[in-house]
Amino acid sequence: PSVGKRQAVNRAWYFSIEKLLSVPILDAMGDFYNSIITLMRRLVTVHFLLITCLLASCVVPVTPVEKFSVITHPDGPLYVGDQVSFEVLTPTGFKSEGHEAQVNLDDRELGRAGFGPFGIGGRVQATLWWAWDTRDLQPGSETLTFTILPDGPTWQATVTLHPQSGVPPPQPGAHWAVLTSDCCALNYITGTAAERDIISLAQIADEQAASLASQLPAKVNEKIPVVFMPRVLGNGGFVSDAIYVSYLDNDYLGGASAQVLLHEFAHWFDAQSGGDLRPSIFQEGLAVYLSGGHFKPEPLIPRAAALLELNWYIPLQTLTDDFYPQQHEIGYLEAAALVGYMVETYEWESFNAFYRDIHPTPDGRASHAIDAALQKHFRITFAGLEEKYLEFLKAQMVPTDVREDLRLSVQFYDTARRYQQALDPSAHFMTAWLPDFKVMLERRIVADYLRHPSGMNNRLIEALLLNAAHNLRAGKYDRAEITLQAVNSLLDLLVKRQH
Repeated sequence: PSVGKRQAVNRAWYFSIEKLLSVPILDAMGDFYNSIITLMRRLVTVHFLLITCLLASCVVPVTPVEKFSVITHPDGPLYVGDQVSFEVLTPTGFKSEGHEAQVNLDDRELGRAGFGPFGIGGRVQATLWWAWDTRDLQPGSETLTFTILPDGPTWQATVTLHPQSGVPPPQPGAHWAVLTSDCCALNYITGTAAERDIISLAQIADEQAASLASQLPAKVNEKIPVVFMPRVLGNGGFVSDAIYVSYLDNDYLGGASAQVLLHEFAHWFDAQSGGDLRPSIFQEGLAVYLSGGHFKPEPLIPRAAALLELNWYIPLQTLTDDFYPQQHEIGYLEAAALVGYMVETYEWESFNAFYRDIHPTPDGRASHAIDAALQKHFRITFAGLEEKYLEFLKAQMVPTDVREDLRLSVQFYDTARRYQQALDPSAHFMTAWLPDFKVMLERRIVADYLRHPSGMNNRLIEALLLNAAHNLRAGKYDRAEITLQAVNSLLDLLVKRQH
């Protein structure tokens, strides 16, 4: 079909979806219950409309599996003045060793980078940070040439630069600012929710840091750098050269910023407290344990016991040796309850001494390193510890509301991550786009954190997720589940449409 016909079909699709789903569903602050029921009844009609649109348009080309792909940053449309980064992703089976990705504009090389693992997920890619400075260009189309060195392939991509006057708010005039508190240097972007709430955020940070310092008396000689990001990235928080926390109004993950900040503070103090090898199962378990919950305060032991009733328990060796690919909430909860059990059994001082005395083994397996440290400190094997841990969990009473909350929490976060993978891939925690804020400060870059996908589908699904999060926290489990079913049905349709 012609471009005009495809655009007309797409407009018809979006208009019909908007009409079918109706305005009340787009209002995250209203009562969604009746609207969600209506939405579920209408999904059959939506599905029929989708199939009709797809048959009429046939707009999705077949992409060879062997093809390289490129992700540009900032997310969304590019504007004159942007400093653009590129992620060059490899096809399946590509042997990346000894290869580089190069990008050129006409005969001018913008940059090149070797291939390597990226993010927690270790995705193989070449990352060209802020390689293309567009400040001296004019609006319009530019042709970029990508080359895989030394022996190809080479391909071209046309990129449209929009006028700088179209940059969405609050970016025009926004800049980095910092507030120094007792504990921290709090970095934020002006014009965002963090700027509005920075005084209260500083008070929260000081209280949390003081509390953790009493439990993990690490040597922290400088102010702790904290970065408040005005968009959702990953699960809302990371630690590397600084503590990064998502802070924004209408956070579709449920607005757990204070809990996430406490979790990341625990990581910071833990890292400063020593240890040769700190396996992920104990790093994450300790952070959740010291925070009193993962994304909210919660009873860790009964909640972990519910894993057995739901048949969700992950064997400790599997969880230890391959932590992050496991289901996120289950792994973190199981690890936190294990820390809680060990502290209750052996007391804090003995547990902490054991944790700081874990050392790598020749085979590189964390489970074997833990086993050796357990035998040294407690005269028990890792298998023996798990046996006692399971006995401990089986002896717990699991209230119905605890089990339901856990079941729907897992469903909620799985759904949120599914949304990210489908419509906001740079936000997914395994490969989240998390630039070094110090370089962003030096180069006065704010767009990478301010911009994110904001189409109708994004706004609709984020509003539904926000409502599901509110109902889940309020204990309205039936409403939360109906909403999550609606989101997953919509994602099913959208994913089919993309393919």
